[in-house]
Amino acid sequence: MFADLHVGPFFLAIAVVAASVGSIYWRRRSSRAADAAKRSAANTTSPGWAEVKEDDAPVEYSSEATAAAIEQYQRLAFSAGRIDYHISGQHAVVLDAVTASVASSIHERDYFPRRPMQLPRLLQAINDTESTRQRLVKLILEDPSLAGAVLKRANSAFYRISPVPVERLDRAVAMLGAAGLRSLLATALLQPVFRVPKGYFDMFAEVTWEQARRSAQAAEACSRGDRDSDPFVAQLLGLVSSLAGIVLFRLAMEKYREQPNLLPRAEVFITAMQLHQAELACMIARSWEMSDMSLQAAQEQVSKLPPQEMSLLGRAMYYGNLCGALAVLHSRSSYVGKVAIRLLIDQGLDAQTATASWQAATADPDKN
Repeated sequence: MFADLHVGPFFLAIAVVAASVGSIYWRRRSSRAADAAKRSAANTTSPGWAEVKEDDAPVEYSSEATAAAIEQYQRLAFSAGRIDYHISGQHAVVLDAVTASVASSIHERDYFPRRPMQLPRLLQAINDTESTRQRLVKLILEDPSLAGAVLKRANSAFYRISPVPVERLDRAVAMLGAAGLRSLLATALLQPVFRVPKGYFDMFAEVTWEQARRSAQAAEACSRGDRDSDPFVAQLLGLVSSLAGIVLFRLAMEKYREQPNLLPRAEVFITAMQLHQAELACMIARSWEMSDMSLQAAQEQVSKLPPQEMSLLGRAMYYGNLCGALAVLHSRSSYVGKVAIRLLIDQGLDAQTATASWQAATADPDKN
């Protein structure tokens, strides 16, 4: 790691937003739970993925159980008591306008998030064995909010080993270590993008940011056992997925402003996200010049591949997004953790990785 830096242990606490859930009404076979239990008990062909036998039913991208959970999450995000998917009249005009504008939104600064300029330099400094702590501190100081996030994390119960508060940035950098800093970077630099103007659906940005943090953390935990997967990339993909939801929210709100006598309907926003969120996340990843493996993982969500047919990084993104939505329900409602883990196993994740991902998703970053 970079010179003079002690790599301390950490328990990552950032997470990402619900995966695209088009085709959410596919029916799963009634024997899925029993089949998933057999798979979770079998030896895995790769970490985090239960062995699929020839006579097992394939795990579909979406099931009735995942569709119900995602809809419950969406109702929470939009403070909607129920969802009526019958969209007509001027609301249908708004939805069509959003659909027509998705591709061009990448050229609109008001909608489309640009890659944080500091992210490449900071990652290079962290990963460069020749970098000094002083150089890294200098880069961090260029962003006061990032510097504050580093100090806050260093003073959390997980890192702080002395009753004396950590007030010097160089000491905080040494305490977090390379791994801890990488886990902090993406969320600290991207969090401002998750803010949306107040007025309608004021809970949406807050709930989406919470899900983004929890999804990114779950994706990291899911990819941790795979030698060929980069946990940081998995985290970033989770956050990119969440950013796509924010972009669509802003875009739909702008189209409603063009209809001054029409009050926004939650169903229009939710349907737009179901139709386009995965596609837009792929566009963001491409515009940010992310790796070919990252683009493949994002495209697998667009294609709604069965999880067993995805790449390792694609599965981390898929399970991270699902786990993050379930974790938000757990933190804000009566959703039971055992039910969430069972759902992840039913979708093909082995029991050990499902439990680890759930624990990561439900951890509080400020209490670690």
